[in-house]
Amino acid sequence: MERTPEEIRRELAGHIERMVCRCQESSWFSIERSLELDWAVGGFGEMEERFAELDRLFSGLLDEIARETSRPGLAKIARKSEFLEDRFEELDSLLRNRPRRKRAAFPWEKFFRMGAGGDEQAPGKKREDRLRAACRTLGVPESSQWEEIRKKVRSLLKEMHPDMRSGDRSQEGRMREILEAYAFLKEYCGMDRDAGKRV
Repeated sequence: MERTPEEIRRELAGHIERMVCRCQESSWFSIERSLELDWAVGGFGEMEERFAELDRLFSGLLDEIARETSRPGLAKIARKSEFLEDRFEELDSLLRNRPRRKRAAFPWEKFFRMGAGGDEQAPGKKREDRLRAACRTLGVPESSQWEEIRKKVRSLLKEMHPDMRSGDRSQEGRMREILEAYAFLKEYCGMDRDAGKRV
């Protein structure tokens, strides 16, 4: 059954609201642990700050959802949410001294493909669409040489890397998009990339 963007928005917002609650719960738990134990033991004070930052980032996604009306835009927000959920799970497993659980991943890709209207396209057409999208993501023309693409990716990743931004990790979602586009172009170019052929 085809879902409308409004239904997708509600589902995604509900999922992210649950993550906001989990961040707040873990933040409070880390404060309780720091009061029970010596503050320095286990770095619980620092954990509280990190959970608060995740809470802020998830809340920012809720603001984005309120403004977004397109299916691709909502899919982008879902990918950002997945990235933040991975960070949350990593931190929460440390806080609770347990093995890292597999995140119960919501099947976002399948969810957004349902009723998207693009399934009737020929495989070659989809590949060309992906090429255009990847080039748009990187900000390069489709006629770019492989070496130009590689330099552009390095430049983008360097300027967005947390080490170059005083530890600011807010661009990690964008970095992931760039790496996905780069991986597709690398595969798309095939062996020609070593010869510097056009995409």
